[in-house]
Amino acid sequence: MKRINPTIILVRPQLAENIGMTARAMDNFGLSRLYLVNPRDEWPSKKAENSAKHAKSIIKNVKIFTNLEEATSKFNLVIATTNRQRFLTKKTYNNFNDLSKKFNNFKNIAILFGPENSGLSNQDLRLANDIYTIKTAKLNKSLNLSHAVSVFSYEIFSQNLKSTKIKKKYEKTDQKVTKSELFNFINVLNDDLENKGFFNPSEKKDSMIDNIYSIYNKMDLTKKELNMLWGMHKKLKNLPKT
Repeated sequence: MKRINPTIILVRPQLAENIGMTARAMDNFGLSRLYLVNPRDEWPSKKAENSAKHAKSIIKNVKIFTNLEEATSKFNLVIATTNRQRFLTKKTYNNFNDLSKKFNNFKNIAILFGPENSGLSNQDLRLANDIYTIKTAKLNKSLNLSHAVSVFSYEIFSQNLKSTKIKKKYEKTDQKVTKSELFNFINVLNDDLENKGFFNPSEKKDSMIDNIYSIYNKMDLTKKELNMLWGMHKKLKNLPKT
């Protein structure tokens, strides 16, 4: 297994104190990159800095985004965390060892955590490759945001400790498409499908788009494969009418 250093993305976090404690947990386990998408409280935040304790450097280097698509644009692999049952066609892991096997083939990895009161929405989950669920007692599945980040960060830290220096021939990770490249293709595809009346009946449009995102996120596409899809799509789009 190779060492990994994913970026933690907090989506619409509500409490500055939770952001600070998240940074503190990350620092405990060797992670350093934190993104925020539409934090509720004003930023920068003295409350977040104070609750971060010795992890103030993480808080000072936080990157802020107005939407999740922009925040995930440079990543090749995006894992969403949720303990709520979702009726989506995405693979869900609850064993970190199984999930971590995917990490070897990707260079830029992001882990998503949703807002404290509601978790990630289905539209947030569209942008993820897979879902990870932290095991808890059945009667109480809700975790504090910073606690959830702590558990995940510890799993990463434990894996990194076990990483060996043996060189393995992994697939070239820089050949995987970024989310920005993939979503650009999906957006064009969805627009063309809309123009052709594909999303019918209209009330099922959102779930149909969810499925389209799921199909392409499952593929772990390379840049070469995405170029092939672009070529196929353009060819079909320009075919003469029969």
